[in-house]
Amino acid sequence: MIGFDDLAPGMTATLGPTGATRDEVVAFARAYDPQPFHLSDEAASRTYFKRLSASGWHTVAMTLALVTANPDWPLAARGCEAIRDLRWRAPVYPDDRLWADIAVADCDAPDGGETGRVTLALTLRNQDDVVVAELTIVLIVARRIG
Repeated sequence: MIGFDDLAPGMTATLGPTGATRDEVVAFARAYDPQPFHLSDEAASRTYFKRLSASGWHTVAMTLALVTANPDWPLAARGCEAIRDLRWRAPVYPDDRLWADIAVADCDAPDGGETGRVTLALTLRNQDDVVVAELTIVLIVARRIG
């Protein structure tokens, strides 16, 4: 398990891939972001997206899962305190493969506390190396105690 004390500003990692099928894109949109271009190719064809695209919130959820629930990078995350500076740069389409380039920007822990705050700068890119999103997240991460 990667704990707060294992992280330091400047550290980097690339996590992924992740992605969503057409059915997953539509299911997420129906539940949380039912805009027409997330629900059908026909509706999306008349928009900037030109075809069915994933909700930006779905993209963020997949990104958080890469960082906080990844067996290849088992971070001892205890919650997400903030998402800042979120920018959606390009559409994410069904079956895109996504990777997150992460950089530890800051680590802050109160004396004697069981957790610390870790600020990560993330760039999410697709299989064509196109940046699809950028964001900063602040996570609560468990410390090694004892």
